[in-house]
Amino acid sequence: MKSLTIIFCMVTLLFSAGTIAQDAVDKVYMLSGEVNEGTVKAIEDAAITFVYAGETLEYSFEKSKINKIVFGSGRTQVINEAAAPVTAAAVASANSRNKLAVIPYTMISNESSLTTDAMAEEVQHTTINSFMDNTRGLTILDPMTTNALLLKNNVNANSIKTMLPQEVAKLLGVEFVVYGTANINFEGTMTFGSTSTTYKEKEKREDKDKKSSGREFSSTSSSTTDNYDTTIEMIVYNDQGRTVHSVKRNGFGNSLDKYEATINYLVRRTPWGDKHK
Repeated sequence: MKSLTIIFCMVTLLFSAGTIAQDAVDKVYMLSGEVNEGTVKAIEDAAITFVYAGETLEYSFEKSKINKIVFGSGRTQVINEAAAPVTAAAVASANSRNKLAVIPYTMISNESSLTTDAMAEEVQHTTINSFMDNTRGLTILDPMTTNALLLKNNVNANSIKTMLPQEVAKLLGVEFVVYGTANINFEGTMTFGSTSTTYKEKEKREDKDKKSSGREFSSTSSSTTDNYDTTIEMIVYNDQGRTVHSVKRNGFGNSLDKYEATINYLVRRTPWGDKHK
């Protein structure tokens, strides 16, 4: 009796194994995402021979279109690595490559007229024009677009200080963002004067042997100029928050508009500037 029970169990196990073997199918995963279930008959150099479950007709699948095969036995054979899914973040990152934005400058001065938003945007415009004229390989975001995006997101001169550079780059859709500080201090006026002397000879008398003496004329002129001490600091960050370029320099000359020449000097020495070509 005991032996009959053992034989019955063995038959049952064999039957179950056979059933499982019959139910197990091969799965062919295509790079397109399609999954084909059936039996892989052969694997050749450029293609595989495949029969769909419940059918007898053989098909040929190109291996270049196959991601992997999962056999009924559980073994997996990778034919081609599947491409990573394209995400919105990946698309945005690709679209931001080599794009650069300049945000309005931080203005520091002992004159209130030089610390206004208008002055900050004026220096911003100067920097943008300099990048357009003196660099290669960059797409420069125009100031109207930059400032509109900041305004739409309620970002101003104070709130932008609470944001990381990579957050600002993402908001603007660029790879690089330029932060600038202009320190322009009024140092007083200087007056320059000069005197010139001219000599005018009197007309000759009718008596050609006698001549009248000439007369001297003197004139004095003066001019006054305002003197400013200017320092420009420029820092370029990428969309990962890393510093790409950082430089600080005193201005050239003493007039107010000399900050333009200083900005041109600094931009030309960025990684994309003419001085690096």
